[in-house]
Amino acid sequence: MIGEKPKKPTKRTKPFVLVLTLGLFLMAMSQTTQAVPNGEYAHPEIIIQPGELKALVEKNDPNIRIIDVREKLQYLGGHIPGAVQVWRPDMEDKNHPIPGMMAPQPQIEALLGNLGIREKNTLIIYSDLYDHARLWWILAYYGFPLKQMKLLDGGIDGWKARGHPVEVIPAPVEKTRFKLQGETEGRKPLLCTLPEVKSALKKPDKVVLDVRTKKEYVGEEIKKGATQGGRIPGVTWIEWKEAILEEGPYKGYWKSAEEIKKTFSTKGVTPEKDVYLY
Repeated sequence: MIGEKPKKPTKRTKPFVLVLTLGLFLMAMSQTTQAVPNGEYAHPEIIIQPGELKALVEKNDPNIRIIDVREKLQYLGGHIPGAVQVWRPDMEDKNHPIPGMMAPQPQIEALLGNLGIREKNTLIIYSDLYDHARLWWILAYYGFPLKQMKLLDGGIDGWKARGHPVEVIPAPVEKTRFKLQGETEGRKPLLCTLPEVKSALKKPDKVVLDVRTKKEYVGEEIKKGATQGGRIPGVTWIEWKEAILEEGPYKGYWKSAEEIKKTFSTKGVTPEKDVYLY
């Protein structure tokens, strides 16, 4: 997310790009823990299970478009039938001096149009890590209906683990003209500015949350394009994978809402607080 030397910040360069940790969005208040994938989430409609997607693929549902958010070679090595491919550079502003900034709306519209996606389609998005969540966030920010986007629980590995088929030939596409609604008042909280982050650090009802790896957090690892390692002073740290099961038959799936709630609440990240993530 995170070259050329950054220019003096402008209104466009100030936004502190969020890493969308959907565990927070999915977190429910239920006191009953159920086995994944019945996780008692506040918004279960955001997630789709491999078996559910397989049924849609077999029906050849014309309203469903599947997006594989991985590098091209991984995609060609085996993807869900009918899936089109997107990767990180496609979602980044190609003209911005700072690498990794969110692509402007026209670039995202051209990307989806070139993939043959229409405004009425329901998008099933997956990856092998967390990149699908970034695409979900960008589309949500630019006004694509949340009810028309779903994340595949378990990603491509969860799909393969269930023995579902993959294909290696790229899906055929027919280019379209795609238009997003654009930024709205209701979507503005999906992106925060640097001044907002600085202000949040001083307020007890707000949390600035670092969800990177431990090595990134302590400064042992620096992402390409970053000017220095380390973290923002005073932030809370919870690695992104704390919301994901790391072993067992549901490896790679979201943990239950109760488990996610427990993990975040022990660090002071609770539903009544505003959370700023990076």
